[in-house]
Amino acid sequence: MTPSTSRRYLESLARNGQLTAAGLDGALRQIGVFPDAASWRQFADRLLLAAGSLLLLAGVVFFFAFNWNDLHRFVKMALVALPLMLSTSVAARLGIDGLVGKAWLGAAVVLTGVLLAVIGQIYQTGADSELLFAGWAVLALPWVMVACAPWLWLFWLVLANTALALFMFGRLDIWTIFLFFDAIFWGPLLFNALALLLWELLWSRSDWMRVAYAPRFIALLAAAAATGLGVSWWFIGQQGNWRLMHYVPCVYLPWLFMMLWFYRQRRRDIVPLATAALSAIAVLTAGLIEGLFDNRHFDVAAFFIVGAAVAAMTAGAAVWLRHTVSQWKG
Repeated sequence: MTPSTSRRYLESLARNGQLTAAGLDGALRQIGVFPDAASWRQFADRLLLAAGSLLLLAGVVFFFAFNWNDLHRFVKMALVALPLMLSTSVAARLGIDGLVGKAWLGAAVVLTGVLLAVIGQIYQTGADSELLFAGWAVLALPWVMVACAPWLWLFWLVLANTALALFMFGRLDIWTIFLFFDAIFWGPLLFNALALLLWELLWSRSDWMRVAYAPRFIALLAAAAATGLGVSWWFIGQQGNWRLMHYVPCVYLPWLFMMLWFYRQRRRDIVPLATAALSAIAVLTAGLIEGLFDNRHFDVAAFFIVGAAVAAMTAGAAVWLRHTVSQWKG
């Protein structure tokens, strides 16, 4: 049993009178629901380690931002290359099995992008922002694969999504020469949906992947991409030059169904269900706005209709989510 399942089982025993309040409290402490002193110390160690790493990396970045014009180009590269070499050396010395070694390797991943940005600014290579993030993601991928850290994989996914988004909108003039140039808008949803699928397939096989926040974050990225695609379908999908946009419902609806079915029936998690429900509300609201304000027929009543519809859909989603949680507890 997982801790959440054990907690629900113990709470059901307490509700039925088979377990006293003191017994419930002791049992919850035994399964780790209520943290003890050692758990609090471990949490404090990890929190301070993460905060210290982020502050050091932020200090490096802001140091360049403030003193950029006063530094020689060799000094600029040395001030990034030396911490990069130091972080990789310390990570290799300590090993990446521990949390400290993973933190040093994560610092090396961040400093890799800083070094690319510094080189691009010094020599004015002409590389665009999407190429910077794409190169950063490619160079960091081996270290991310070796580290086996969920938070580092999520950081890499943010890099890849940023490069993909910049490549989509920054190169839109180039994409228009292709026959199905609107296929670029399918990229973020397919990429994040594939990442979520792979994570869920490997969930039971790798201990380091079995954390709750990782699939939730990936589901949030996929929901954001799906919402953008669904909203775009209402406003530009009806135009003749956007050929592939006509088939957006054939992708969005199966994605929404699979999200709701998997996280409600197979691996019960309320957060992906909430993100999927929020995506459906946003897409339906966009369709309602497109229908009410079509041909610029603005009416005050339309604003009230949209507001009432959003409130009704939000209330319905909240009731459904609470009913789902009640079924899980039962």
